[in-house]
Amino acid sequence: MSADTNGCTTPPAITDTRHPRDRFPKLAEIIDYLDSLTGRANLDILQRLLAQTNIQREDVNACCVFGTKGYKRNTISKTENYELVALCWRSGDFTPIHDHTGSSCAFKVIQGTGTEIRFKRTPSGLICPTATTPMAPGYICAAEDDDIHQVANMQASGEDLITLHIYSLPIKNMTTYEFATRISPDAADAYKQPVGVSAFQPAI
Repeated sequence: MSADTNGCTTPPAITDTRHPRDRFPKLAEIIDYLDSLTGRANLDILQRLLAQTNIQREDVNACCVFGTKGYKRNTISKTENYELVALCWRSGDFTPIHDHTGSSCAFKVIQGTGTEIRFKRTPSGLICPTATTPMAPGYICAAEDDDIHQVANMQASGEDLITLHIYSLPIKNMTTYEFATRISPDAADAYKQPVGVSAFQPAI
């Protein structure tokens, strides 16, 4: 397999140079709108476009490429004003806890059931989980600026998750968070771990 100019994979010796709207006709309306942008998109419009689009895995299969070390981002189309991406997740894959500084972000679940955990800042400086939402196929999630969340595939082994994401503007300055920091030295003796067990650390 080889990568084309939009980050998706194509079979060897086959180079598809068509515009993404022609390669992925079910996404044509979304791509036409995104290509018309001269700045950041309105989040409500992104949600509406995703809701109006009936898309299945076979419609984006050329961009359904899975990683070997966590979830994989597969860019379908992008400009300086947006990025349209198919994310592929194996069981146990997850994002870091993050916000969406300077960006309108919406995604739709195409296959599988994802899980979103929302957080809020507290006066202590720590973040606190506020809601956990299962996301079945067709579910649309939206976030922008100071919205803090984590997305994961918590399904059983062998159950994949595929999501279609729009970022406008493309995320460049998001902040990542840890739910808890290291164990306090004053309490470390009470939390000794068995050999071979590591503390949870969000993946980048």
